[in-house]
Amino acid sequence: MTASTGSETEMPLAPSGFMPFAIPIIQGETDMNSPVWQEIQREGTKIVCRAGTYIDISGKHQLDMYCLEKGSVRIIFDTLEGRHRALMTFEAGGIFNLACALTQKDASGLYQCIQDSVVWRVPGTLLHDQSGVTACPALAAYALRQMGTVALIHSTFLSDMLMDDFVIRFCRYLVSLTTRHGGTEFPLGMTQERCAAMFGVHRATLGRAVQYLKQNGIIESFRRGQVRILDPVKLRSLADM
Repeated sequence: MTASTGSETEMPLAPSGFMPFAIPIIQGETDMNSPVWQEIQREGTKIVCRAGTYIDISGKHQLDMYCLEKGSVRIIFDTLEGRHRALMTFEAGGIFNLACALTQKDASGLYQCIQDSVVWRVPGTLLHDQSGVTACPALAAYALRQMGTVALIHSTFLSDMLMDDFVIRFCRYLVSLTTRHGGTEFPLGMTQERCAAMFGVHRATLGRAVQYLKQNGIIESFRRGQVRILDPVKLRSLADM
């Protein structure tokens, strides 16, 4: 298949209401002259998408894999409350929709461009038989490494959900917020009730975790307009348990 360059794809703008959360970032090979990218460009179709739009993964292309040349794309899901929740972000070198391509089974989720992005759509059928893998050995090996990274992230997340005390997960969330905001004081930007819903716990459970951190001198406040961390070192120590 010969690579072709498509015109800019006009997609509908994503609705507002995205729920903030600590989400993993998948990156990878960015040298466009590498064997991996030579195979991607040879077999794929180039798509240019604007920031804030969805990538159209439907019809005959819903089981293909999508290789990100530049930009940033996140997987989002709708919660039962009708809000958006991000699962994972892909940046340059990342491959998304890979599980669907490998299994030839569709999955839920939408792919939204955070930045203007250049994506190469590659037929998922390349990974299904020996002839396809033989034709694109570098891409096949690279796709397996990417899938392994995603599987490890999911495994770690499940371990956190099943084994860690909620306070530890809550501390990890606070650490992620300090990194995002670049400091120890910032607005939460949501009610505690909504925050509890984001974690999938009762409001009282979140309240007990907040009180525990206050009593131990780790935080001073945790409310919509202000979160103030008093002891970031102790917070990180709890988050690393």
